[in-house]
Amino acid sequence: MNDSYSILIWLTLVCAASVSSAEDQLELVTQFQGGRHWVDAETAPPRTPEETLQSFEVEPGARVELFAAEPLVKDPVAIAFDEQGRMFVAEYGDYPVGPAEGDKNLSRIVLLEDTDDDGKADRRTVFADDLKFAHNLMPYRGGLLVGAQTDILFLQDTDGDNVADRREVLFSGFKAAHPQMQIGNPRWGMDNWVYFNYGPGKITRTSDGATVDMPRSEFRIHGVTKEFGPAGGLGQYGNTIDRWGHRFFCTNRNPIMTTAMTNGDVTRNRYRRSFSAQYDVAPSGGDARVFPLIAMKSNYLSHAGTHTAACGTTAYLGDRFGGDYLESVFVCEPIGHLVTRTIVSRNGSTLSAERARPKADFLASTDPWFRPSSLANGPDGSLYLADMYRLWVEHPKFLPDDVAAKLDWRAGEDRGRIWRIVPDSEEAAQPEFSAPQTDADLVALIESSNGWRRFLGQRLIVERQQQKLAGPLREVLKNSPRPESRLHALWTLEGLNQLESDDLQFALHDAHPEVRIAGLQLYAARSVDAPKLLDDIIPLVSDDHPGVRYQLLLSLAESESVNARRALAEVVSRDGAEKFVRHAFLSGAAESSTLYLSQLLNREEFTDKSAEWKRELVSELAQIVGRRGDAEDVAAVLKMLGNGERQPQWLQFAAMAGLADGLALGRHAEFPTFTALLQNPPAGCEVACEQLRTVLDAAATIALDSSLNADRRLAALELVAREKSDETQRVLFELLEPSEPIALRSAALEWLSRFSESEVAEKIAARWRSFSPALQSQAVAVLLQRPAQTIVLLQQMQEKQIPSSVVDLDQRVRLLKHRDEAVRKLASQLYGEAVSANRKEVIASYRSCLETQGDVNRGRALFEKHCQKCHRRHGVGEDLGPDISDLANRSAEAVLYDILDPNRKVEPRFAEYVVVTASGLLHHGLMVSESETAIVLAQPGGKTVEIQRSDVDDVQNTGKSLMPEGMEKEMDPAAMADLLRFLQN
Repeated sequence: MNDSYSILIWLTLVCAASVSSAEDQLELVTQFQGGRHWVDAETAPPRTPEETLQSFEVEPGARVELFAAEPLVKDPVAIAFDEQGRMFVAEYGDYPVGPAEGDKNLSRIVLLEDTDDDGKADRRTVFADDLKFAHNLMPYRGGLLVGAQTDILFLQDTDGDNVADRREVLFSGFKAAHPQMQIGNPRWGMDNWVYFNYGPGKITRTSDGATVDMPRSEFRIHGVTKEFGPAGGLGQYGNTIDRWGHRFFCTNRNPIMTTAMTNGDVTRNRYRRSFSAQYDVAPSGGDARVFPLIAMKSNYLSHAGTHTAACGTTAYLGDRFGGDYLESVFVCEPIGHLVTRTIVSRNGSTLSAERARPKADFLASTDPWFRPSSLANGPDGSLYLADMYRLWVEHPKFLPDDVAAKLDWRAGEDRGRIWRIVPDSEEAAQPEFSAPQTDADLVALIESSNGWRRFLGQRLIVERQQQKLAGPLREVLKNSPRPESRLHALWTLEGLNQLESDDLQFALHDAHPEVRIAGLQLYAARSVDAPKLLDDIIPLVSDDHPGVRYQLLLSLAESESVNARRALAEVVSRDGAEKFVRHAFLSGAAESSTLYLSQLLNREEFTDKSAEWKRELVSELAQIVGRRGDAEDVAAVLKMLGNGERQPQWLQFAAMAGLADGLALGRHAEFPTFTALLQNPPAGCEVACEQLRTVLDAAATIALDSSLNADRRLAALELVAREKSDETQRVLFELLEPSEPIALRSAALEWLSRFSESEVAEKIAARWRSFSPALQSQAVAVLLQRPAQTIVLLQQMQEKQIPSSVVDLDQRVRLLKHRDEAVRKLASQLYGEAVSANRKEVIASYRSCLETQGDVNRGRALFEKHCQKCHRRHGVGEDLGPDISDLANRSAEAVLYDILDPNRKVEPRFAEYVVVTASGLLHHGLMVSESETAIVLAQPGGKTVEIQRSDVDDVQNTGKSLMPEGMEKEMDPAAMADLLRFLQN
């Protein structure tokens, strides 16, 4: 079972009927677990293709036609067309659990042909069989690339009999998560790299034995050189390139995602804190609405009415549909028996999407066997849809064992359909596709109005390294009226290694922004060879298109030109409120952060008014200076900041705080801390440091001055608290006094978490009775971070100075399982067993909660107390754990099943990680990103924590949910009824 209902499991872990025996009770309860509320229901028989066609409701203006059905095709999940226009189909016969032991693999690639030109397939040829969990394919170098669980295969027919007689492993070592999440879905990108979904593992290129340890990310190989490595983001089963070269991918709850920066962009500045460049283009989770015509039967019923199995993400590249179809991305939802359509547009530095129809999907069916898996653009401009046509497509891994045992997982293995989607009416017949025979044919493909043909032309020219076509391609770049063709011509020249400065100059002055963006991208890759192009590039700082200005930041990131850096400062001053604009700007600031600070500090439009994004930007630039530790740069920043007459106080505070952080991270012997730097200034900085000491001293005074507004005091505290000193402790403990505003008390507690001494814990505990409930919860979180301080807290509880009830359930579970023996012993004395050992008895004792009409207001209060740190409902709480936005669609009994065992089936992305630092600090949370330099955990309450790799002593994946068992110790049946009422109201 997926842990997506974390809160549900957390919540009703204990409600159920009082019956004659525990065994009877378990049977009563478990009939509603996961699929138990539908597993015994009668299933409808499969329909004929003609009957299924009649079951479709399709968006007006489109029509669905049958292209192929059983027995010609079985279990189709992916479609691709080769350079001859022939359809190849991946049949996923291994799904879900593979063959019986000793039997051959069940996945196949088949060739489907229409030999009589009636618009329907009539011949099937098995191109390759005995493939291990192969659910994808892409034409490549006269054959096919296929991801097969742990390997990337190359399959080729060399003797013309339409059967692959060459089967070669190109790359091996991929680590599959499960049959829905493994290496696959290769797509030729506009940049001549081939992109795959889900590439973790220790990957070996078999041709020469080269290896790469792949992180949890996508995978890519260069279409010519076979260079390989990570690509940005992490998808599941859906990968597509749109007509402008944007790559989109998906996971089951995130139908359309992309990345704002490449891996190279993200890692360019080694002095920066790590961050994720992946983001949702379309709404995700509970906001990813779908409108099925029949019930969505799966283990994810709390996701009813939303994407729960998003897959097959496909950008439309054809030319049979016009209008907003040209910017459309389609996503399959096999659990909902439907396909969605969204329209993608530019939104500043990022892309966003909205539904084509607010309350209806592109295609939906009343046939419960209809299982759309992926789509493909065809040579004829149509869309082709792979319909696996199975009774069940959920994986048994995510269902209780007894439920999974009742389902016929092979039902429909002898069936499958390929549907063609065309306009309902067309003014003119589409030109037939003919396989390219000549050089002129290849160039004509680049000029086509059909995006599938354009990509084909580019791929074939680059694969074959047709150097003699550079001239004709330049003619397309200069003269084609179609911007997409000019874009393909540009990248094809790059793939031939024939790109010249004049070509880039044309691109940089192109009328279409996407071509200008491509020109900037290619300049970045070749800037050493084309310095004269700067005169064409720098004016783009005033480009009307935000995407061009954003790419300018990335493309000039490594430029050493003073004019280029001035241009970048101008862009960030204009667009810096967007986070990815700041990320792009800072990606190039490793060696030039001092210069950028100087430029920004001298721009009146930047310094005239404080804004949060400006403070963050200034602080990060100063942090880079400090972390890098170049003495001349540090001195230059000190002099800049020491000029108090010119610099506003907010800017001084932000920059000094960033510099302090950077010095702490850099650990430089010459100036180990900011205070040490001010006390022993570099030569020539004596006056500046004296002025900054005054600012620093004033910051402490301002932070403690109760006559000033809280915002100004908080800004000062941000600077004061960076230094770990006795004086800092004094200021922080003064701010814990009851007379101080709650915001300042909370900030002081947060900064005190940096101090490891037991005495700090004792001083916090001594002020316990003055804390509000919110501050008490925060103080508990602070004191649980280090074993020594945790012991102080538990001892205070034993002595009745602090009530033991302030430690919530999940914290108690961790204490009782703590790695420190002394902590475990004290926790055991206070709390006993972590949870009730007998789930059946607990369930029986809570039966009344299902029959009681709870109070929604009391339930809201309980949710806020126990659940909101990790889950969001009715506008309350945080989105850390799995989405629970659609609980109203679940029966109370079904909810009851889902909460019986929170750790039974935990999806990897919701598993808890524990990171132990070298100083003994413990961090718990969900791993949201990792890099060579840092690990980032998301924690309850909307917090994130970044741990530098150099500080990490141990990292453990507990395999468990952040959600604890044992809710019965916190809530009686009446209270549980209230909570359920709030959740399902």
